[in-house]
Amino acid sequence: MYYKETSGAIFMYGLINSLMCRGGLKLKLVIFVLFSILTTVGVLNYFTIPLIKSYMKDKAFEVSITTVERIAEFSSFALLERTYENRLNLDDSIEKVEKSDTKGIIGISIYQRQKNDNNVSFTYLSGFGLNNKEMPLDENLLNTLNNSMEEEVIYHDYSIRTPSQTIDTYRFSKPIIYTYQNHSILLGVALLYYDKTSINGVIEELLEVILWITISILLVITLFVYFIGANLTKPLLQITQAAAEIAKGNFDINLSIKTNDEIEYLAKQFNKMILSLREHEKMQKFVSNSTMHMLQEDASSKLTLAGEHRTLTFLFCDIRNFTTMSEEKEPLEVIGIVNFYLNLQSKIIKANGGDIDKFIGDEVMASFSGPDATKKALKSAIEIQALIKRENIKREKSGETVCEVGIGIHRGEVIAGNIGSDDRMNFTSIGSVVNIASRLCSNAAPAEILIEKNTYEQADAKYIVELKPSFSAKGLKNNIEVYSIMHTER
Repeated sequence: MYYKETSGAIFMYGLINSLMCRGGLKLKLVIFVLFSILTTVGVLNYFTIPLIKSYMKDKAFEVSITTVERIAEFSSFALLERTYENRLNLDDSIEKVEKSDTKGIIGISIYQRQKNDNNVSFTYLSGFGLNNKEMPLDENLLNTLNNSMEEEVIYHDYSIRTPSQTIDTYRFSKPIIYTYQNHSILLGVALLYYDKTSINGVIEELLEVILWITISILLVITLFVYFIGANLTKPLLQITQAAAEIAKGNFDINLSIKTNDEIEYLAKQFNKMILSLREHEKMQKFVSNSTMHMLQEDASSKLTLAGEHRTLTFLFCDIRNFTTMSEEKEPLEVIGIVNFYLNLQSKIIKANGGDIDKFIGDEVMASFSGPDATKKALKSAIEIQALIKRENIKREKSGETVCEVGIGIHRGEVIAGNIGSDDRMNFTSIGSVVNIASRLCSNAAPAEILIEKNTYEQADAKYIVELKPSFSAKGLKNNIEVYSIMHTER
């Protein structure tokens, strides 16, 4: 049982949460306004209805007391003088009350007191409503009348029971007393019955009016708030959609929101942020990934010229016959050709986890880190040569200039860090390993991949290799032993 109740509660919470999310700000705004109005109406009703009820009761008592006193006055003449005219006046006054249709007064009864020997009784004289002739006076009222010698109006809660219903009333009684020579004689009593539900009926009618007014106001305000919310959420949705596009990497966005409020200010600041991101994206093209990582890691600290020892694998790619081509062709055409081949190489290097350190003219300097760095560099080199071979076939068919590249790979310890001056620096790597990798690239023939022997053997790679003649390098005592990588695996 507990599990079912808990599951139901969780389901309802999820459903409400889902509706709130789908409805968005408009739904929340409408709910807030409706809740505020209903709360206000509820609080007002809580405090005003009792006041209104008290006021209505006071007015009902005032009307009832005034009426019963007037009837008692006419009754006193009719009971005392017993003339036809006085009786007619009494009946006329009672008829006026009956025809006035005063809300709440459901009956009037006039009783005259009779005394036979030692027995005192009250008999019905006149009135209207309630089958008064069949309603004997109750014992409590009789005791009150027999002991009362003052002409004050008193009231009791009184229930009238009929075969079909029970009516709860206020019964107002006015003793009819004649005073002669300081002696008071009880002639009879005037009774007025006031239906309690009349007061509640007025309250119910008032509540019904309040209910319909509240519903009308709620409908109008709901529509008003909905349209206001639509105008409010529309620019916010534009900002949300723009943020989603930015998350996808699309910075070609400009918000045009004119609301003359905080949302317009937010849109302007958002546009400034987009402009900054756009500039940042452009700057990234001129900065290596390693430099970007360094800036992100040390964003809160001041940049200094510093470095650290790191073991990396370096890959150099150089376009062959670039000098001859640059002399024969227009500069714009040369730039287009170089960018085409550099773009091919860059995509493959990045796809294999490499970092483009820099472009040196027509040459690419890239580094790989981690335990599989050399394997990644070899894979990149082979994919580069294979892709260039395929692209060159296409370019030859279309009559475009074709180029080939030589690649050199070497691994070892270097110094990596911020190198340059106080106002201009670059995060790069220096050392003999870098120089040897560059030298291997220079010695590689077009479409060839050269790798230092120990670097290849430590990588435990499975390619077909050819041992090339060793060569010397400036600053090194021993010659460099080199393998040429075939573009297939063993």
